[in-house]
Amino acid sequence: MSESLSGKLLIASPYLGDPNFIRSVVLIVNHDEQGAFGLTLNRPTDRRLSQVVELSLPKGPVRDDDHLFEGGPVDGPLLALHDLQGVGAPIGEPTSRIWLTGDEDHLRLLLTRVDASVRFVSQYSGWGPNQLESEMQSGGWLVGPASAELVFAAPSDIWEDSVKRCGREVLSSISPGLQFTDPMVN
Repeated sequence: MSESLSGKLLIASPYLGDPNFIRSVVLIVNHDEQGAFGLTLNRPTDRRLSQVVELSLPKGPVRDDDHLFEGGPVDGPLLALHDLQGVGAPIGEPTSRIWLTGDEDHLRLLLTRVDASVRFVSQYSGWGPNQLESEMQSGGWLVGPASAELVFAAPSDIWEDSVKRCGREVLSSISPGLQFTDPMVN
């Protein structure tokens, strides 16, 4: 195994033929010699957390954006990606402001924290030993840095924004000092 991709984004390239991942962006939660575990960020469903799980909630405001996201093709526990520091475990560097939890008390808390950015995720993406590396060698995935801004962006924008960021990083690495401007501003 080469460098760990934990805390990074996998961005589906146009060469990835798996229908489960076309135009997907996956946050890699854990990557080691045993394989990889990640959550797809841009597959919202019509289901809501409040429809799937009965959680007794305290009185007060409750999130109205509790849609479930399909984290991948593998059945798994209900999880929440969020930016509420100290609730669960940090993904990547703690400064990335991305946290993960599956604890029922934490899920209940996150439903009432309308000030937090939250993605409720069912299912996950998983790869066995060397499977992800093989897919990467065949050109199936681009790798980019994860940021709270991308993780919690509008699902319809995540893939395109991630691809653009990767492209800028590649161009900057071959041409240091290259400036990127908005072509719409003339």
